[in-house]
Amino acid sequence: MDAIFSNSITTFFFFLLVGTVIVYLILKYDKHQRAKMSSILAQTRDVQPLFVAKAINNKLKAIKPELNADSRRDIAKQLDELVAAYDSGRLSLPEYCHKLNSLLAMVA
Repeated sequence: MDAIFSNSITTFFFFLLVGTVIVYLILKYDKHQRAKMSSILAQTRDVQPLFVAKAINNKLKAIKPELNADSRRDIAKQLDELVAAYDSGRLSLPEYCHKLNSLLAMVA
């Protein structure tokens, strides 16, 4: 083995070859990961943001118990209109969340 690496040019070409193979493997793995990530992003493009949907659910759970009093009928009507507008697609998710924030502030 010492005879193979005794010449500096041979050593240079050995490490050049090994380095080239390592770089090739890294680039091949990177290409594979990029393709995988692109397919995942394409699949999740139409999904609503999970945390915003969860926050909206929590806000609705906080608002609904407070609407039982007769003095809060106008807020209950606003909430019904807001939910109907969101369900019909007239409101985007961030707008819906913002308006729920204002209703929550009125109730609290």
